[in-house]
Amino acid sequence: MSAYLLLKTLHVLSAVIVFGTGIGIAWYTLRGWLSGDRQVIRWISRETVTADWLFTGSAIVALLASAVGMLTINPAWLQQTWLQLAIALTGIVFLLWLPVVYLQYRLRHQASGTGNPEIHRIMRAWCLLGAIAFPLMVAIVFLMVAKPLF
Repeated sequence: MSAYLLLKTLHVLSAVIVFGTGIGIAWYTLRGWLSGDRQVIRWISRETVTADWLFTGSAIVALLASAVGMLTINPAWLQQTWLQLAIALTGIVFLLWLPVVYLQYRLRHQASGTGNPEIHRIMRAWCLLGAIAFPLMVAIVFLMVAKPLF
């Protein structure tokens, strides 16, 4: 197997992990918070932070490393408009992810008081950032698969 195919495989697997972990974390965090059960909320808040660093963080590193590796093999690909757009969207999603992680830490810290209005503001911000990031991630996957000519 060529170096390019190994890098591409790592890239696709990393993208799947980032996408899947994001959906899973969003689902279980939202369901936990909507349950109103303080024990569930505390547990979800702790596990979300761990899962985001363990899975999402490591997959982002592998995603970036594989992208750099593939571009090292053929730097001319950077001239493709679809790739430039995908890179820009990836940067935006990453910038949205950073405050999400911060908000998850705040949620974890304050999880014992679900009646606290600050927690509800944090959850709304967390949901808003996720709602913005999700369609951007779908667009990135579309660009990577379809490679449309602009």
